[in-house]
Amino acid sequence: MLLLFAGCKDEETAKFEAEKAALELERSEKEARAAIEEANKMIPLLVGQGKFEDAGEYFAEDVVQIISGQEPIKGRKAWVQVQKDAAELGEWQLELEIADFQFMGDHVVERGRGIQTFTANEKSPIPSMQMTGDYLVFWKKYPDGWKILYDYVVIQNPEPQTAPQ
Repeated sequence: MLLLFAGCKDEETAKFEAEKAALELERSEKEARAAIEEANKMIPLLVGQGKFEDAGEYFAEDVVQIISGQEPIKGRKAWVQVQKDAAELGEWQLELEIADFQFMGDHVVERGRGIQTFTANEKSPIPSMQMTGDYLVFWKKYPDGWKILYDYVVIQNPEPQTAPQ
């Protein structure tokens, strides 16, 4: 009888541990998604305010960003410089929407769609336009938070904006 009781106790302990691990995993996934959703809001906001280094903090030091039709951007410093250079041409606005979110502990794959609006200034060699694209981002959890390690963007053909009449 004692052996039966001990066996049941071990089963209950294993069941409790499994439920505890599942709850912890669910909590971690919710925290990761909240952090990434916040980053998706903060990056465009900070870039729009000219706070390029602050926006860059959401990217790993060795980030690789690949945007269709452009050379890869390698490293956070290069990403920040590209943002500064782009800001000299006009105003950029970006809206992101997550379509799929795959949580893998200390890594996340985020797939989504973005709309970027560019309003050219008088120095810009390119016209104002709106671009729609799909993206795939590989996030990694570092001691100081979630950071983008790889960012791949496929842009559809941009639509030039027409001047108001």
